[in-house]
Amino acid sequence: MQYSLLPSTRKAPHFGALLVVLLILIVVAPLVPVEKAGYSIEFFFDLVLVTGGYAAASQGAHRVPFLALTVVTLVVRWTEILTDQVGYSFGAILITVVWIVYAIVLIVTALHRLPRVSTNAVLGAIVAYLLSAVAFAFVFQLIELAYPGSFSGLPASGSEREVGDALLYFSLVCLTTVGYGDIAPLSKLARPIAVLEGAYGTLYLAVMIARLVALHIVSRGETDDSG
Repeated sequence: MQYSLLPSTRKAPHFGALLVVLLILIVVAPLVPVEKAGYSIEFFFDLVLVTGGYAAASQGAHRVPFLALTVVTLVVRWTEILTDQVGYSFGAILITVVWIVYAIVLIVTALHRLPRVSTNAVLGAIVAYLLSAVAFAFVFQLIELAYPGSFSGLPASGSEREVGDALLYFSLVCLTTVGYGDIAPLSKLARPIAVLEGAYGTLYLAVMIARLVALHIVSRGETDDSG
């Protein structure tokens, strides 16, 4: 018996909503002026957490622990916002990184179980790639909090929002190995992490594209055989 994994015309792709929210967070959120942002940027990121939790609802045994982690992450992040203390900032960033890594593992694992390429598979691969950039950005933010001055080219104001936006941009530059050089790692910890992200980004694309192409070839072969 053969099962079609192509998305139904009546139902949006599984990772579609998460991809849209991620793109809004990466592209649109930095355009909002700091003085007018308020809690809007956090709401955007909360949408990432909520849609990510929804996307994991079909992940079998991981459903309950991931949804529980999503709730805890939301609580810790809002606790940090309302208390505005450095200690809570470290905790909020750490648990957010754990959430993102867990989400990436679930997505990549699900993709490797698919017997053929679908729109959902392509969207999931893109989501995992962009989530990786966000995870590294938070790691860079942790490094900058622990060791101020670890990066050159950060906003002079030093506000958490502007520094976070700048480090997300830097993370995307590292992940895609563009290397503009306007922001650069300076500390002994920041440099190897930045290099690691560049290597990860290159290997991820190579492995994921090879996987999707292989699935496409296999599915085409099955279609030709059945025809």
